[in-house]
Amino acid sequence: MNYLIKYYDEIQKGNIIVGKELLTVLETLIQDMDNHRYTFDEKPGNIRIEFIETFCKHTKSPFNGEPFILELWEKAILQAAYGFKIADTNLRRFNEVILLIARKNGKTTFIAGIDLAEFFLSKGGVDIVCASNTSEQANILFDEINNMREGSKALSNEKRSKKNIFHIYSPKSKNKIKKLSAQSRNKDGYNIEVGCIDEVHEMTDSKVYDAIKQSQSTKEEPLIFIITTEGNTVGGFLDSKLDYVRKMIKGEINDERVLPWLYTQDSINEIYEDKSTWQKSNPSLGTVKTYSYLEDLMNKSRHDLATRVTMLCKDFNIKQLEQGSWLTYNDLNNESTYDINELRNSYAIGGVDLSSTTDLTVALLLLIKNGKKYVIPQFFMPSEVIKRRKEEDNVPYDIWVQRGLITVTEGNQNDFTLVTQWFLMMIRTYEIRPLWVGYDPWNSQYWTKEMEDLGFEMEKVRQGIYSLSEPMKQLEADLKNGNVIYNNNPIMKWNLSNTQAKIDINGNIQPSKLGSKYKRIDGAVALIIAYAVLNRYKLEYENML
Repeated sequence: MNYLIKYYDEIQKGNIIVGKELLTVLETLIQDMDNHRYTFDEKPGNIRIEFIETFCKHTKSPFNGEPFILELWEKAILQAAYGFKIADTNLRRFNEVILLIARKNGKTTFIAGIDLAEFFLSKGGVDIVCASNTSEQANILFDEINNMREGSKALSNEKRSKKNIFHIYSPKSKNKIKKLSAQSRNKDGYNIEVGCIDEVHEMTDSKVYDAIKQSQSTKEEPLIFIITTEGNTVGGFLDSKLDYVRKMIKGEINDERVLPWLYTQDSINEIYEDKSTWQKSNPSLGTVKTYSYLEDLMNKSRHDLATRVTMLCKDFNIKQLEQGSWLTYNDLNNESTYDINELRNSYAIGGVDLSSTTDLTVALLLLIKNGKKYVIPQFFMPSEVIKRRKEEDNVPYDIWVQRGLITVTEGNQNDFTLVTQWFLMMIRTYEIRPLWVGYDPWNSQYWTKEMEDLGFEMEKVRQGIYSLSEPMKQLEADLKNGNVIYNNNPIMKWNLSNTQAKIDINGNIQPSKLGSKYKRIDGAVALIIAYAVLNRYKLEYENML
């Protein structure tokens, strides 16, 4: 049976509801069955489906010991992932599958079944890797695979498979199932046929993915399954992957080797208004995950912010920030970009947040063009603290340095002269001149004089509730309306997501990092300072445009 077509037909009949992103992918796959570039063979997927349903059993309550009968959506994925081939070479088309699915839909059990199928069906001498961000999460997947193996007399026969403290292995075929995480010391030396990466939402970089990808360089038909729920890590590996595949879905990128399979909602409102739409992010709802569980969460979320944040993120795959954040992810996320050459020959307002060692130093330019506010940020960091801060903050400072988003200053303290040089470079190279530069007077005396000696008009903006409340509220409104274009800068986005709002009894607000898991809010502070200066000179600035 062609489960991919059956799944699509059930959606067309209205018996199954999916979101627009997945529907677009499915429509393309159905069309590709008639595309002369590809052939489609049901057998590779069916072999794995038959193996899983014959030999694998559930290991957790309430299904413990029962045969693992795959859902229609799981069969459709397997047939799509393994069935499409490039007609000219007869080699498998897809080498990467990205499955975004809400929690409690059986994804870990699904991965375990895939890994066992590959272990027993592969020709021999291959490594199958179960990977995740942490060793603990990788162990959860590995244990599920082993428990499923031990639950079958046929699979646990010592002539077919054994387990030691390092891996599951086959004495006959020499196949192995290993664990890998971001915490693993040695990520090289693998010979991976199929890699399954679970819960990538907390990964800040692509090191685990890269290790698997590089190990497959000699394979003709490599395959990586990336299976996860949404998370609240901003600018991490998952954000990067989802940004890429969503551009694929929109037709902005052409990549025939990646299969995105995203179970997502089309809006937050539909979740509260029509529970039939819950299936969009929960394909196993009613069989594995219960309606009563979601209904209980839904009722609590109407009155409890913490429950709402977790529910929307984990049960409906709508990205959220941690509880207490000043803005929601939807508020601050603006993926619009610009070519800096289009902003040439402009007047701007500068904003600076200086630090000596622990935090980032930030310099930025804020300018208005065609009714939009454009932000050009640059970050600065001492060379001797980058590695330590990368581990403490769990963000890819090294990658940001490589991309030119961070200027490295030698030693263990920021050299503010580099900030001055950046402003001069923006004037000389792009003719973008700040009419005023806002700054917090703390720790800035000699740098302020250096700037003034070069002719910059410097404006003090003290970090207090009265000076920052109004500009912070204005920035909030502009962000929510999509009027602030910061070139999709991941550091600026991360800083905004870390920012909390400290509120007094009169409703005044100021930026705070006290309740945030991550303490870096410097980009947000510099931008609020620039807004404060814009307020002071709004009429003068507009007259210069």
